Amino acid sequence: MEGRCNAAARQQHVYDLTESETNELTQEFLKTKSVAARDRFVCFEVEGTDPFANIARQVEREVFEDSWGNDSATLQKEYGPYDGSSLFFLAVDMHKMVPAGVVRVIRNSPAGLKTLVDLQDRFKSPRAPIAIPVDHSMGYHGIDDLDRCWDGATAAVRRRYRGKLAAIYLQIGRVLGGAMIRENIQHLVAVLDAPIFKAAREVLGLPIVPLADTVPFTYMGAPNNQAVYARVSMLVTAATRNRKVRHHIRSCLADRALPVPGALPS
Repeated sequence: MEGRCNAAARQQHVYDLTESETNELTQEFLKTKSVAARDRFVCFEVEGTDPFANIARQVEREVFEDSWGNDSATLQKEYGPYDGSSLFFLAVDMHKMVPAGVVRVIRNSPAGLKTLVDLQDRFKSPRAPIAIPVDHSMGYHGIDDLDRCWDGATAAVRRRYRGKLAAIYLQIGRVLGGAMIRENIQHLVAVLDAPIFKAAREVLGLPIVPLADTVPFTYMGAPNNQAVYARVSMLVTAATRNRKVRHHIRSCLADRALPVPGALPS
């Protein structure tokens, strides 16, 4: 099994590892890190071209297949063109040394940003909004440089960790927030589950708006999704006004003490 796992680790863009292979790959990954953290969940920043990013891909496949039937072939088709320009924020359960959750962002490349590319294809979903050209989305929100825009392409937490959702996303959010500032990212686009979009706006008061004034639609087999846009500076400002999250964000962003790729939160 070890030889097979090592061989899988050397492959690029794999979505069909078994759970035991994924766990072994995670343990091999952790051997490359010097971890000194008090928290149970630790977030690592992993480039999409890194063989260890296959750990994150397995979390995506497990969650999306369980929820909407998106198997490894579907994810390869949907995300394969963007794997090289992806950046994963991988949360690991340090007690059990297994992956717990992941957020994937897609950076601009010749393939574009998946959310914007998909919105201009009205056949992408049986209930997709009308085709919206990328240039229109950019002009609508004042995006003058796609290199300063990230696509929040996926967010997934394994079923066994749903009770720890807040703790996992807090760790991911701290590292993700630092990475956005480090890379001078000014804009975010994404497709969110419509109830999550509503909660982000009405409960947390975050300035997230429908992307190019679109309406909810079915996306990759998942109903009731909303394409969204946020300006990063306004997002951070609004988040820091929320007493529940303010001290966590400040601890991450104070004095612009930003994590470097692969760094751990203190």
